[in-house]
Amino acid sequence: MQTRTALRAVAIALTGLATIGPLDASADEVKVEEFYGTGLRATSVVRVSEQISDCGDTDPATNIVAQTSTGTVTYTGFMEGTGEVLNKGVSDNCGGQTHTSYRLIDTFESLMVAGRTGGAAVEIVGRLNSPAPGVTLNESRIRILCGTGELKGVHAEGTVVGTATATGAFSAFQLWAHFRHNHDVGFDFLCRDLDQ
Repeated sequence: MQTRTALRAVAIALTGLATIGPLDASADEVKVEEFYGTGLRATSVVRVSEQISDCGDTDPATNIVAQTSTGTVTYTGFMEGTGEVLNKGVSDNCGGQTHTSYRLIDTFESLMVAGRTGGAAVEIVGRLNSPAPGVTLNESRIRILCGTGELKGVHAEGTVVGTATATGAFSAFQLWAHFRHNHDVGFDFLCRDLDQ
C-alpha cells in the first residue's frame, strides 16, 4: 500500500514537471543590453577627522583616524552628472606608511549613463596607499546600486584609479553597464527619494 501511494506521488510530481516544462533561462538575456565606457570623476569636499588611536607611541605624527568627507561630485564621459558625495574611511599610519580604506556613496537626482537619464546611487569601495610622502595610490571598485527613471533596473560595475587629497579627488573610471537586467541587490531604498 505504501509503495502504491509513493508511486502515485512520484507520477503526480512528474506530470506536474512535464506540464510546467523547463524554465527559459535565456528569456532575461534576450532583453539585456550591455555597454562599456570610461570617464572622469572629480570631487570638492570638506573632510573631518577623528582620532581613534595614537598608535601607542609618543610620535604625534602617527595615528589612526576615522575620516568623513562631504561635498559635491561630478562625472564626465560615460556617466555625466553632478551630485552629492558622502565618504567614510579609516586611515592608519602607525607603521610609517599610510594606508586608508573607504566607502563612499555618490547620489544624483539626475545622472546620465550611456545616454539614459535618471536618479542614481553610486558606490565606490577601495583603498589608498601612500608608500612615500607625496605619493598616493588608489584602487577602487565602483558600482551603481540603484536607479530611477531610465536608470531603473541598471546594473553597473567597474574600477576606479586616481589620486586624492584632503580637499578632493580626481579619478578615471571604467564601467560595464547592463540595462533591463533582472536583479535584486537590495539597495533600491537608496534611490527612493531621488527625482527624475
